[in-house]
Amino acid sequence: MNRLSRTLLRGWLWIVLVVLALPIVSMIALSFNYSKYGTLPFRFSTRWYAALTGDSALLKALQTSISLSVQVTIITVILGTLLAFGMAKAHITIALPLNAVLLALLTVPAIILSAGILAVVSAIGLGQSTVSLVLASAVTVLPYVVLVVNGRLQDLDPKFAEAARSLGAGPVRTFLTVTVPMIGPAIIAGGLLAFVVTFNNFAIQLFISPLGVSTLPVQIYSMVRLGVTPDVNALGTLIVVSTVILIVLLNLLTGSAARLLTSNRSK
Repeated sequence: MNRLSRTLLRGWLWIVLVVLALPIVSMIALSFNYSKYGTLPFRFSTRWYAALTGDSALLKALQTSISLSVQVTIITVILGTLLAFGMAKAHITIALPLNAVLLALLTVPAIILSAGILAVVSAIGLGQSTVSLVLASAVTVLPYVVLVVNGRLQDLDPKFAEAARSLGAGPVRTFLTVTVPMIGPAIIAGGLLAFVVTFNNFAIQLFISPLGVSTLPVQIYSMVRLGVTPDVNALGTLIVVSTVILIVLLNLLTGSAARLLTSNRSK
């Protein structure tokens, strides 16, 4: 690749980066602007963060979203880890169809999937309820956990489990004391992914949420139809910062775990 091509490629990458980052940067800047309508001149102020603490509707929706995401994360981490482990041990005639179903859940458009799940929960008598919302969210994020954990299991050296069994450990004890700690980073990554996807799963929440229960994406949607308000920008900024912190912590955790496993293997 010659110098001109590298320059053009570098320039194109910067353009893509700016386009991707501009909405987030604009939202953060507007959240600190004193003007309610985001007009110039820019006057730094934290009034919208103070106003956010008094917005009971947004805070209640945020609490609902966090509660929903935590419940779904716990359910999908447990079920997803067990399902991934079972698929890794199962015959290809069982593992292959299961993998196809999981991939189908990822590729089906969210609107169609939400409408289908609504039809199913209505047919079995659950309807638009909190239980339906938790189950529907779990169904949509379970493939993420399974695929992440399964990818780690594929690279796992079976000699460790064999060594544990040769020392008298049963299948359950081997799984809990050997396999789970070694795939811990993948479980954490799958759980974080499940939390983020559930938190932002607007389509499922719009279709399945019971009457009177509003999650944060649905609440923001109902507010921005009349225009984005500065307190929404403030809340979005806090969510972006929280997401960045979670990603940094995840990288630190997975990096530490990887170094620990590498040092243990070298010994």
